[in-house]
Amino acid sequence: MKKKLLIGLCSFILFGLNFGQDTNAASADIPKVKNMSIEVLIDARRVAFPDVRPQIKNGSTLIPLRFVTDKLGGKLTLTGKNIAIEKGDREIAMTIGGKTATVNGETVTLDTPSVAVNGRTLVPLRFVSQALGETVKWDGVNQYIWIGSTEVPKLEDVAKPVSIEPYLDLFKKGEYVLKFGNITYSQVRILNKDDFPIQFENEIIYRIDYAQSADGMEYLRSISDSKSITGLTYYLLQKGQPLRYRGEVNVFRERVKQDSDLRIKYHRIIARKDEDILGDRNYKSVKFKDLDFVGLDVDSDAAVFIKNDFLI
Repeated sequence: MKKKLLIGLCSFILFGLNFGQDTNAASADIPKVKNMSIEVLIDARRVAFPDVRPQIKNGSTLIPLRFVTDKLGGKLTLTGKNIAIEKGDREIAMTIGGKTATVNGETVTLDTPSVAVNGRTLVPLRFVSQALGETVKWDGVNQYIWIGSTEVPKLEDVAKPVSIEPYLDLFKKGEYVLKFGNITYSQVRILNKDDFPIQFENEIIYRIDYAQSADGMEYLRSISDSKSITGLTYYLLQKGQPLRYRGEVNVFRERVKQDSDLRIKYHRIIARKDEDILGDRNYKSVKFKDLDFVGLDVDSDAAVFIKNDFLI
């Protein structure tokens, strides 16, 4: 029997169940992600922009010029306001602020010209990528710009397992999470939020974000291709505090009109069951910013944590 089935059964019996655990929230507004980031992915891996992030202007995405050389493999020459990019047999020429460019000598009208922002030159992503022979796809649901392959890597290819020994003190009153039959996990795979999308055994999770409802309640919002009725279960890890198990708030689940294979799901940070199960009368004092990790209850050869860097 798969680990997910075992843990799912235990959580159903012990925790007042994953399914419908917060049905009293049905009348509240669906939580929102404030300023949901636009991410650029090369071969299904997010690109880090350490100083100037991608910007939307007139419906087009502009990215720092360095992205062209670092990620797309183009050779760049910048002379004053004139930009020249070469890759193989392709040559692009444009001018900062110019409304046209040339690709192998042929003139092209740009939807949005390149611009200078805070000492950085930003160029239109779609135009430059396609001119260099890359495929580009806009994913409005995930706020992703996919360039190149869209094949999502497996968990095992994203994070290597390390010893779980330094993290065992996070499992106060929650040691059962580390047990699978007669096996106890000795390793953990530690992720960052920017490691998504990831292919797990039973689903692809495209992204996880911090969200809030209109009344200030905190949630984790995820987008995945799983249509499972009960949904994935998380557990919240904070040093000195008991492990807190969290099922999906099913009444908030959203179907995506643009892509029928995707579901948007919500997990509440504060849950009244902490008082019943853990004897925690101060359960309402739990704050997302104080968590160290968020655990994912997925089928794996090791425990799976996400560092709590969601609010950075």
